[in-house]
Amino acid sequence: MNAFIKRLLAFSLGPAGGAVIAFITIPVTTHFVSPEEYGKAGMFALALTMLSTFQYLGIDQAYTREFNEVGDRQSLFLHALMLPLMFAFFLFTLIALNLETASHLLFGVRDQYGAALLLGVSLIFITFERFILLAIRMEEKAFTYSFFNIFIKFVILVATLVFVLFIRRDFLAVVYSTAAGQMLGDLFLMIRYRTCFSLRRFRFDRALMRRMLAFGLPLVVAASASTFLNSAGRLALRTWSSFYDIGMFQAALKIAAVLGVVQTSFTNFWVPTAYRWHSEGRSMHAFQAVSDGVLLCMSVLYLGVLLFKDQIMLILSAQYLPAAGILGLLALQPVLYTISETTTLGIVFSRKSYLNIAVSICALIPCVLINALAVPRFGVFGAALATGISYVLFFWSRSYFSLKNWPGFSLTKHHAVVLVLLLAGIVNAAHFPFMFLVNLGMLLLVILIQLHTLTSLLGRWRAAKKGRESSVSFHD
Repeated sequence: MNAFIKRLLAFSLGPAGGAVIAFITIPVTTHFVSPEEYGKAGMFALALTMLSTFQYLGIDQAYTREFNEVGDRQSLFLHALMLPLMFAFFLFTLIALNLETASHLLFGVRDQYGAALLLGVSLIFITFERFILLAIRMEEKAFTYSFFNIFIKFVILVATLVFVLFIRRDFLAVVYSTAAGQMLGDLFLMIRYRTCFSLRRFRFDRALMRRMLAFGLPLVVAASASTFLNSAGRLALRTWSSFYDIGMFQAALKIAAVLGVVQTSFTNFWVPTAYRWHSEGRSMHAFQAVSDGVLLCMSVLYLGVLLFKDQIMLILSAQYLPAAGILGLLALQPVLYTISETTTLGIVFSRKSYLNIAVSICALIPCVLINALAVPRFGVFGAALATGISYVLFFWSRSYFSLKNWPGFSLTKHHAVVLVLLLAGIVNAAHFPFMFLVNLGMLLLVILIQLHTLTSLLGRWRAAKKGRESSVSFHD
């Protein structure tokens, strides 16, 4: 148990440190940049996320799946990097040849060629970053992984401070500082791990590449659909609303993304650990104990955020306070994704990656419909509602298909808690007296539903403190 927790904490340092730095960067930016300008900058970040997800071709996920199955890991790294990097250069060329169109789609004007071109350049750099960090993560070098996560975020923070304090205070300040900081941080990472790119003994393995594509390509559809699911709200606002609403949505999304530190920390640790446990034949009780613990932690954390949502949003500046109402609905994304990482194991263990397409469709179609119906009428609330409901469906469908391919464990408690969280997110979109007491009541309700989990965890903690073995062991 102690080794389990220590490794989890080590993997958490990077995302936690990165989240702290991001939490500093966000108010620094929003203090100087209006919601409308922040909305334009948000479209740059959105495009970067959507295109980068597609360009990996699912090979990043195939790389993690093959990591413990092959002998030559450097060769695996080069095979994994090859096609995504080629695709990144293709996208860069496509953007460079259509700068006016790219500028209009991103920022609503046709003359921001430099900012549009930076999108293509950033795609190349983050491809190197993605696979280097994956290699470090899969080797379970937790502190190294954490250091580079913090370092890259810190460079972006410094670049942001330089731009907003000394150069300019519009959306270009956010775009230029983010791109410059990202590229400088990635360049250091590439130099530090330049030996990973040695081609001296490289031999192209057609069978390996075919196996990786067979695993990864179905995930392209699923990953692209998942990214579109995360992006649908902002795309709908870009279509039917204004850059001001996008800025409000983006601001709340950035705060909700701080919860993503838990998601990232846990996923970075859990994916290699779950694969290893599966290969070792660990009992189902071990997987269930982790899932129950994550459910408890994430639900309590979520309702804790809702208790102080107004105070949290004031950190950005008073002009972003209206975004507090949608914070709960947007925070469902990192919360439910983290919980689902413990209930989706049947899909990855069975190698039926194509089921992720069905999962994405189950969440994406309702998301598009709700956005189309609600955003023209309710604006930013309609986009947030679509996001929240869609992630509940994402969690349910991910768990359903997993249990079809794995013995699994009972999820009755999970479903009850998720319904309470969705209700809390919807209720918090309204402003009425005694909201704090309502949130406190829902917090007590989710704790009551998970009372058995809480007492079990306390029992294990006391046993570990006294040096005794718990009934469910988590040895390395």
